[in-house]
Amino acid sequence: GIDVAAYRTSMRLYVNGKRVDVSAPDPSMLLLDFLRSRGLTGAKLGCGEGGCGACTVVVSRFDPVTGSARHASVNACLMPLLAADGCDVTTVEGIGSTRD
Repeated sequence: GIDVAAYRTSMRLYVNGKRVDVSAPDPSMLLLDFLRSRGLTGAKLGCGEGGCGACTVVVSRFDPVTGSARHASVNACLMPLLAADGCDVTTVEGIGSTRD
């Protein structure tokens, strides 16, 4: 049988440089819904199909092959929250002033 104890029940990501641990994440939750539920409302739901760019965020992930970070613009309305496990997500709120 399958050893379910070998599977993780939590995830970790960084949002605008701050560590966020999520226990028992909802597998159907989208990254956009997660961000907005945390008060980060700069990314909006526009078309819901990835065409308008209103939900765009930057997702960064360490690439062990190159030894550096890879950055990509992502439509948060299409990306499952679980796909951001181990990533650094930067929203429009995270590119503001460093004086905060």
